Amino acid sequence: MKTTLANAEAALDEVQRDAHKLRSQELREAIEKCIEEQRQQIKALRRMMN
Repeated sequence: MKTTLANAEAALDEVQRDAHKLRSQELREAIEKCIEEQRQQIKALRRMMN
């Protein structure tokens, strides 16, 4: 499960890099918000696992 969470974080990093290339500021902000929510959920899962 820890490997899966690490992969999820890596995928979020990749999405974040790709989002920075978008022209639409509004879309970038929406994606950033979703990414942050996902990061918080990953942190919560990590806490539950420990």
